[in-house]
Amino acid sequence: MKEPIKQYKPKEPVSDIFREKLKLPDLKKESKKIFKQVNCPSCSQPVGVDHINLDKSLAKCGACHVIFSIEEEVADLKIKEKIKEEFFRPEGVDLFFYKGDMEITVKQPVHWIDSFGGILLPFIAGFSFFICYDKGYSLFVPTILVAISLFFIYRLITYLKAKTFIDVNDQYLKIRHRPSNYKKDKTFAAEDIDQIYLKHSSVNSGYFILNMIVNGPGGQTHQELVSVSTISKAKYLEQEIEKYLGIEDRKVPEATA
Repeated sequence: MKEPIKQYKPKEPVSDIFREKLKLPDLKKESKKIFKQVNCPSCSQPVGVDHINLDKSLAKCGACHVIFSIEEEVADLKIKEKIKEEFFRPEGVDLFFYKGDMEITVKQPVHWIDSFGGILLPFIAGFSFFICYDKGYSLFVPTILVAISLFFIYRLITYLKAKTFIDVNDQYLKIRHRPSNYKKDKTFAAEDIDQIYLKHSSVNSGYFILNMIVNGPGGQTHQELVSVSTISKAKYLEQEIEKYLGIEDRKVPEATA
């Protein structure tokens, strides 16, 4: 007599097996915040935030009432925060390395005066030409406006495709504008570049100008490097050029951004 066929029964549900394999231990997320605890140098007790004056870099111990300086702790914290800060490449900026040389390509912004002159001024010139012709007035002023409009249209077209090239190596830093738009190419010795800093454009507050402090025989001079449309581009360019040339960033009185 044949024995009845036994059905296989797993010791535990298949779903439970896979559930056990997929279950991962909880991972502790490390905090990326940089912090500093202030302890009293006299009694080693921690000092509460209500006993700390960051503006004057002074602290008072709530236990033994000793007043002491925390200037070193504050400076160390600022340095760590500065080192931690990093800017990533924004759109409109390209960076290449070839045989140790660094080449940066920056798309140039269109200034508001060129936008006005290349877009609105032609309509104003055309309207004034029509009015003067219809009323029998002299066409001298409309003709001048048309000529100015053509000039701004040309500038607008060139600026839409304008780029600035910054070539950097251990010998020099060279700036090239293509098309030039009446801007000359400039070359500076790398060893003479002391600092890179940012300023708001005096022509348009929405733009930022990257400047250099250059050491020369007669003293330091401030040279304009390139203008950009966003603070992200300006900060990234400052970061990469200073890092490549080994320049330690510091505060510049003329900086406004």
